[in-house]
Amino acid sequence: MDWFKKLLTAAIWISIAQTSQAQQHYNVWFRGTLSVPVGKKFKIDSEFQHRRQNGFDNANLFDKNLMFTFRNWVHYQHNDDVKFSLSPFAYFSNYKIIQKQADENATPNSEIRFSAAVELQHSIVKKFYVVDRTAIEYRMFDNNQSDITRLRNRFGFRYDFTDKIKLSLFDELLFNLSGTTQHHFFDHDRLGLNLEYKVLPYLKFDIGYIHITRLPVTSTTKLHENNIVLNLTYQLHKRTKTNKVHAIG
Repeated sequence: MDWFKKLLTAAIWISIAQTSQAQQHYNVWFRGTLSVPVGKKFKIDSEFQHRRQNGFDNANLFDKNLMFTFRNWVHYQHNDDVKFSLSPFAYFSNYKIIQKQADENATPNSEIRFSAAVELQHSIVKKFYVVDRTAIEYRMFDNNQSDITRLRNRFGFRYDFTDKIKLSLFDELLFNLSGTTQHHFFDHDRLGLNLEYKVLPYLKFDIGYIHITRLPVTSTTKLHENNIVLNLTYQLHKRTKTNKVHAIG
C-alpha cells in the first residue's frame, strides 16, 4: 500500500500549494454504514457520520466538532450500471466552520434533509469505468435561514484493480437552486481521490482525500478545505443453509 500513501500525500500537498494564498481549513470525516439487503435489487442503509475540524489558528483536524449526522437511504439497483437512491430522512447537527475565535463557542444548528439520486456507470475498457451521480436535496434548518434546494453532480472515473480494491477520482459540483441569493448559486466543489478495500464479503472501508472550494451562505469569500475521509460499511449477509447431520440413536 506504499504507492497509495505516496499518491495521497502528493494530492494533499499539490492542493495545499495551489491554494496557498487562500484561507485554509482542515477536516476529518468519519462515517459508519449498516447496510441491509432486501431481496435481490433493494438495499437499506443507515449512516452515522461525525466530522471534526481544526480550531482557531491551528491546523489540528481533530480539534473541534464540525458535524454529527444520521441518515437513511433506500437503494434500488436497476441493473449493473444504474442505481436509484432515496433518502426519506436525514438529521444533521452542523457546527460553525471556525474562522475566528468566537466560532469555537457558537451553538450548532440542526438540519432535516430529504434527498433523491441516480447513479450511472459505464465501462470504457476492462476494469475502468466512468461514473456519474446526480442528486437533488431539500434542506430545512431550525434557525432563521431559509430552506434550500440543492442540486449536486459527481462525475469521475473508477479503476477496479480486483473485486476487493477500487480506486476512484472524481469532481462533485453543488449548486443552490432556491433559498439563497443569486450570488450563492455556487455552493461548493469537491475534488477527491478514494480507495475502497473490501476486507470481507460483507465488510469494506474507504480512505480518501477531498479538496473543497466552498462559498458559505453567510460570506462572499470562498473557503478552501482539506478533508481526510474514513468510511466503514458493514452489510448484513444472509446465512446459507447447511445440511444438518443427525446422529442415529
